[in-house]
Amino acid sequence: QLCKFVCTTFWSVQFNSVRQAFMNPQISSKDSSSGETASGSTKSSTSNRLDIEKSYIRSLATSFAWAASGGKSGAAFSRTTDDRFVIKCISRTELQMFLDCAPAYFEYLSKAFFHGLPTVLCKIVGVYQIGYHNRVTGRRTMEQVAVMQNIFYGRKISKIFDLKGSLRGRFTRQGNVEKEKKSSKISKQYVRSKSDGT
Repeated sequence: QLCKFVCTTFWSVQFNSVRQAFMNPQISSKDSSSGETASGSTKSSTSNRLDIEKSYIRSLATSFAWAASGGKSGAAFSRTTDDRFVIKCISRTELQMFLDCAPAYFEYLSKAFFHGLPTVLCKIVGVYQIGYHNRVTGRRTMEQVAVMQNIFYGRKISKIFDLKGSLRGRFTRQGNVEKEKKSSKISKQYVRSKSDGT
């Protein structure tokens, strides 16, 4: 073997449950056939779970670099070619921060799902560490990525707001001043529209 590829999946069981809950179009619908047997229901459920995972893997199989703007971290983004998911490269520090917060994240999503609570949280559906080792050149590469749902997928959007954590006091490079002013303006427009009830 000339090259060795490595993929580490974090919180695999929990993320699988997240995908089953929030990516399953049939999860909230009842069985259409009242005469379905228990074994038939189990087979159908198993098949559906596999279909969701296969669909997820197919989406991740092909992606392209996405020049997302507005972020301060300078992180690289990709988007799957079917437009369903956004992939963000994260630092090891960010990875560790997420792993520390993961139990609370999964608890929040489980409450939102099982109790039918509304949430505007953009859902992370997978976190991975991927890399390769070229045995000929000796080169090693390792990256951490977070896979998120594309909130615009399958929706007709009439208005978009770039929400910031603060309306002022944000520092940026001189070349991005105009973009920053625009983003701040958009944030204020959102706050204004909410206060006006629109």
